Amino acid sequence: MIATVWRVAGVGFSLLILLFAALLYGATPDQYAFMNSQVGDLTIGFAVRTDDLTVLLLAVVGVIATCVQVYSLGYLHQRAASYHALVTLFTAAMVTVVISDSLFFLLIGWEVMGACSYLLIGHYWERRDARSGAVKAFLMTRFADVGFLFGIFVLGLGAHTFRISEIDPARISPGVLTTGTLLLLVGVVGKSAQVPLQTWLPDAMPGPSPVSALIHAATMVAAGVFLIARLYTVFSASGTTLTVLAIVACVTMLFAALCASAAVEVKRVLAWSTVSQLAIMFSALSLGTADGRHAALFHLATHAAFKGLLFLCAGVLLHQVGSAALVVLRRYTRRGKLRKALQVTFLTMTVGLAALAGVPGFAGFFSKDTVIEAAWEKARDGSGLGWLVLVSVCLTAALTTFYCLRLWLWTFFRTPALAGGIGAFEDGDAAADLDEPDSSKLRDAPWVMLAPLVLLAVAAIALGYADGVHLNWMIGLISTALVLLGALPAYSLWRRGADPRPLLLEREFGADPAYHGLVVVPVRWLAKLTVAGDRDVIGAYVRAVGRTGTLASQGFRRLQTGNVQTYLTAAVIGVVALAVLAGVIGS
Repeated sequence: MIATVWRVAGVGFSLLILLFAALLYGATPDQYAFMNSQVGDLTIGFAVRTDDLTVLLLAVVGVIATCVQVYSLGYLHQRAASYHALVTLFTAAMVTVVISDSLFFLLIGWEVMGACSYLLIGHYWERRDARSGAVKAFLMTRFADVGFLFGIFVLGLGAHTFRISEIDPARISPGVLTTGTLLLLVGVVGKSAQVPLQTWLPDAMPGPSPVSALIHAATMVAAGVFLIARLYTVFSASGTTLTVLAIVACVTMLFAALCASAAVEVKRVLAWSTVSQLAIMFSALSLGTADGRHAALFHLATHAAFKGLLFLCAGVLLHQVGSAALVVLRRYTRRGKLRKALQVTFLTMTVGLAALAGVPGFAGFFSKDTVIEAAWEKARDGSGLGWLVLVSVCLTAALTTFYCLRLWLWTFFRTPALAGGIGAFEDGDAAADLDEPDSSKLRDAPWVMLAPLVLLAVAAIALGYADGVHLNWMIGLISTALVLLGALPAYSLWRRGADPRPLLLEREFGADPAYHGLVVVPVRWLAKLTVAGDRDVIGAYVRAVGRTGTLASQGFRRLQTGNVQTYLTAAVIGVVALAVLAGVIGS
């Protein structure tokens, strides 16, 4: 326990150093290169960079990582040493990505994050769902990273430099620029769980809740948004790449919001929400404007606060009750026991959900409004891309409010309709047989877990006012109307004790079965064909050569009996045979 506390103290001290260095050098951007080597006319090496973007991301990563480490002291005790070590390495990898001014140096942090996510998602390796979720995350992100690696080569060779600050899109041919940025986008799509590589993130939920908070709020999935923001001048120079990014983002945000609206597990709802919110950030970046970049980064910062808060709150439910699945929590949600027993968790989770839903006054309201405003400005210029983003973000905002209120009501409040029947989240007849839960055993989490919740709850409110509160009142009214539009049906369904989930949404549009049929089955068939070819064709020839050699050696072995009489008899026979043969030839 003492060693773990020292590790957490080390992370906190590192946070202070990071923030000090960022504030010291952020106002005056600086760069430093090291370990350079010359390959032809190219200089390849490592380099670091500090600027305003570095300051923002270091603050986000440092605060969230420290909150996660402190929270984990009370949350996790199983294999704690390896857990805290991996969380620290995970954080260091994201810091490497943030400070990198070299594409190769950035790639190191990018890949180390992937390895750490695999190990942390599978922390409870004795559980089958944890193992499968970790493998799925690893395979899907590694597949995308192949494109990312080729994108680095294409872009670096086209620009004649791998230093991010030295890449000038004007010196790169349009074809090479588009190819390089599209390949980088493949890696971003995989890392940030965007369509069509979105299913790994919801399936990563068996991992510890603090890990989910770290992945969703400050590392891994946020790295894709950071990368495009860092290379924004390069991506903005390719209209094709921005169009592809906008289409992927708009499809993803609606797809994920609909999936979240039908999910019945707290962490799965939040996971699909992350996919959707990241898509909103990507849609802002796809506008190709300075306002779009600012809106994306502003929403990235606020999202880190309230999404980290929500996953840590879900962890309290898991820790104190035994499961974060609403289907299991019904023992307490039927009578509204959790709201009364876990008061601090209830209040902080309410703040987090309000910020996520974009309720006026909370951080998410201001940051989401900046995205809508940036899209509106682009649409006013006659851009079809701007209209696509604007409509998609508005629809997603209403859906976000719907699933946030749905989650809040069904988790913490007694459904009026339950007085005379079984609610939508109940498990049929089995729910009727449940005994009244003993809420006296429920207690809120220890202070070491609640303190990070309170800190992040304050951030989920205060960050909205840190941007100067530049509010377009027309956009604000539209956002408020969207909140009401999503809240009314969620409240109405809860009042009736109904929660209809269309089969298409409940099965998440059948994405996993589709991947199984289109990818897994063909790959298995090709693997079996390859094995059969190796075994029955190539292997058959190898075995035939070996068998022939064995038979030949057995035949020659019979000639080596060690009996002198046999050797003399064979010699005489041989001489006679040669003599007869010579006579025949001579005649």
